[in-house]
Amino acid sequence: MRRKIVVLCLYVFAAVPLNAQSAGVVTPEMRAAANDAFQKQDWASAVAAYERIVSAEEKNAGGRYRLGLSLLALKRNDEAIKYLEAAQTISPNPVFALALARGYARTGNTSRMYEVLDGSLKLGGIAPESITAEADFAPFKADPRFLAFVDRSDKTVNPCKARPEHRQFDFWIGEWLPKNTQGITVGTSSIQLILGGCIIFENWSTPVSSGKSFNLFNTSDGKWHQTWVDDKGRWTEYVGGLVDGKMVLDSVSTQNGKKVIARMTFSHLPNGDVRQHGQNSSDDGKTWTTTFDFIYVRKPGTN
Repeated sequence: MRRKIVVLCLYVFAAVPLNAQSAGVVTPEMRAAANDAFQKQDWASAVAAYERIVSAEEKNAGGRYRLGLSLLALKRNDEAIKYLEAAQTISPNPVFALALARGYARTGNTSRMYEVLDGSLKLGGIAPESITAEADFAPFKADPRFLAFVDRSDKTVNPCKARPEHRQFDFWIGEWLPKNTQGITVGTSSIQLILGGCIIFENWSTPVSSGKSFNLFNTSDGKWHQTWVDDKGRWTEYVGGLVDGKMVLDSVSTQNGKKVIARMTFSHLPNGDVRQHGQNSSDDGKTWTTTFDFIYVRKPGTN
């Protein structure tokens, strides 16, 4: 959804007509002049330029959106609302909804402001930082309804935050010094939470090799997946999930004509360290051989 919104923004900001029904001819020069005025924040010139464009193009949502923003900048709020409502009707999306809600906030139409904001949730939501940073919403920041909306929009924009399954592997996040069973540090590992809390990103480095992995909970099959790649050209897919509080991930391959299961078990130790135990089985899990056994110790000064 976020990718769709970005593509939409790039499209509409160019003020290209959507199914234009022209009452006149809009030249490339007119569009360029309108865009130039908008980028320079010459709001009066932008208003004049976009008024000419939207009068000729009935379905130009992007032009109406920019005209509405320019009118907001000039504090011509009622006029801005008219064009922003039209833009939202032609092409409903959270970007237009945010601007429209600002207009209603300015004019004191709180009920309509909340109606527009609540409607944006069905369109993919608005990034919470965009909402809380907007000066037009400052009078509402202590309003329980506003705070509840920000929370709902955060969960809509960042759906991984709303599901506890996505947080099952968070105990691995941190800056680590992995040690082998002899207590010797074998390298470093930086485990980061990225992409809206959906991905746990591993950065593994030793003097002889390095690799990275993406780890995520897949809502389609209800399992954790890890994709591992390294500087030796190796690629491995693991699948699994929590077993008795431990993250257990398996990879199945064929070696010398035999099925081999490679298993990694991550255990959150009482002192906050993490054990990563690697095992292989060539008899379908009846017996296991340890391939590695690391204790992840946090780097001094990190959490």
